[in-house]
Amino acid sequence: MQTRNGFTLIELLVVIAIIALLAAMLFPVFAGAREKARQTACLSNNKQLGLAFGMYLNDYDETYPLGFGYADGWLWDRYHATPHDWRASVPQNSPLHQAYQAHWSNAAQPYMKSDGVYGCPSALLIRLNTPDYANARRAPARVSYTYNGLLHGLSAAVVASPSTLPLLWEGRGKAGVEGFALTNPSLRCDTPNLPCRYFSCVSGAPADPYPLGVMFALDGAMWVHQQGAVFVAADGSARWRRLGAQLAPAHTDWRTDPYTQYDAQGRPAQYWYDGCNPWLFRPDYDPNNPTGECRGRGCEHCTD
Repeated sequence: MQTRNGFTLIELLVVIAIIALLAAMLFPVFAGAREKARQTACLSNNKQLGLAFGMYLNDYDETYPLGFGYADGWLWDRYHATPHDWRASVPQNSPLHQAYQAHWSNAAQPYMKSDGVYGCPSALLIRLNTPDYANARRAPARVSYTYNGLLHGLSAAVVASPSTLPLLWEGRGKAGVEGFALTNPSLRCDTPNLPCRYFSCVSGAPADPYPLGVMFALDGAMWVHQQGAVFVAADGSARWRRLGAQLAPAHTDWRTDPYTQYDAQGRPAQYWYDGCNPWLFRPDYDPNNPTGECRGRGCEHCTD
């Protein structure tokens, strides 16, 4: 009698169980490797942005680009089209179009090879409520990074600690907005005939009125890459920074984290500030020689 060799049902179940166990062990490793690759690409993008801003400063008398344009008033709380001419609904001879051109995302663009460096591979794509996507003049950029708007039109000589001051960062959280860039933090320049420049109030209010610095609510969690995000410093260096190391109700370290009161998903509720401006983004702040300390609820401020 001829016999056939084969797997029994029990043996098949054992093999399937082993495969499932191996998959459960390896999938997180693969996912972590993919995220690490995205973080590396994001870091590369930010290094290119840091170099582009350095070249911009060399060409414009060591003066930082504008954090927002002007069109019958400073557009400090507005998204700006990136590139400046992709929106068909905005005439190219309009003040709004000119404001887009002056914005940091477009002013620094000639120093970069492509608009692709504005997008983080890990960020979720978000679209604003505009019909311009359907008839765009050209491809809109995907923008994940934001500019430290306290540097709006400021001289580089004011920066006290270029190696630690954030210049650009993932200030929308784990999100990228298609076709639009934002400044975060920003100067609140909504009062006519007043200077739109950063002023410090640490040693007392200046003689002239000055705008406050504000930070906007996020489009995603600040845990963009393995419970942290990438920052570009004013000296052009880029590095990953741990964020939300302490969750609410515990406070984060105000010397390293711009936000506090994080939830379990990495979304903060408040940011550290000195009573006038977001703490870590102040151009004249030197962490090695700080003026005053930020402790307790008196230093917290809710995101707008």
